Amino acid sequence: MADTLHLDIDAVSKQHASWRGVVVKIGLALVLFVGLFMLFHFVLEPYISAMEDFMDRLGFWGPVLFIAVFLVGTSIFIPESILAIAAGAIFGLWMGLVWVVIAGTLTAIMCFWVGRKLLRGRVEGLLGQHPKIKAVDRAASTAGFRLMVLLRLSPLNYTLLNYLLAVSRAKFKPYVLACFGMFPGNFSTVYVGFAARHAANLAADVKSDGGQLPPGDDWVHEVTLFLGLAAAIIATIVVAKIAMRAIRAAADTALSEPAV
Repeated sequence: MADTLHLDIDAVSKQHASWRGVVVKIGLALVLFVGLFMLFHFVLEPYISAMEDFMDRLGFWGPVLFIAVFLVGTSIFIPESILAIAAGAIFGLWMGLVWVVIAGTLTAIMCFWVGRKLLRGRVEGLLGQHPKIKAVDRAASTAGFRLMVLLRLSPLNYTLLNYLLAVSRAKFKPYVLACFGMFPGNFSTVYVGFAARHAANLAADVKSDGGQLPPGDDWVHEVTLFLGLAAAIIATIVVAKIAMRAIRAAADTALSEPAV
């Protein structure tokens, strides 16, 4: 009886912990959701219409210009999330995602060669001052493709990660292939830009139509769109948490092993 009661208490405790984890993840997703929307509203929205008109006039060269700006900007540590949000607002969800994925992969390739050929000494000196980052570097050098994908899924700074992997012993081919791990984060940030622009346009249309939705639209579509965004952000947070847990385990293993 006592054993049964003890087991029941443990089960209830684990269930409560599980629910707390779910609530925390939802809360984090909401905070991130609101924060990204505020970033769009106060930083990007005043310029989006002008940027969209400019991109339309450029035609084919619009996406090329965006990729060039992404490549230069993220290489000097401008957050790629800002550019991904802008892509979603300007190009829409799917084309914005296409251009961000292409731009992110090309930037990763450029950072790899710049880091390996020009900045290796400086980055290695920086790693020497931070043993935990150095441990991740050692783990990435030995664990290969799997860990590089996990690193891409994690919330580590995009540009720093590119240079970190560039000075490691990572091979070029798995480094490039592992870039598909950026997809979940890219999707959620592009989705934020798309949804924020859509919300701004919807608010303007509803106001001009006397509080009614535009013809051909309905609340089911609107709710589905924003629930999809919330689901994408929650999924990204969960995946990033799992990836960070695996990275910490690999880094701890690397720290416990003698340096080669």
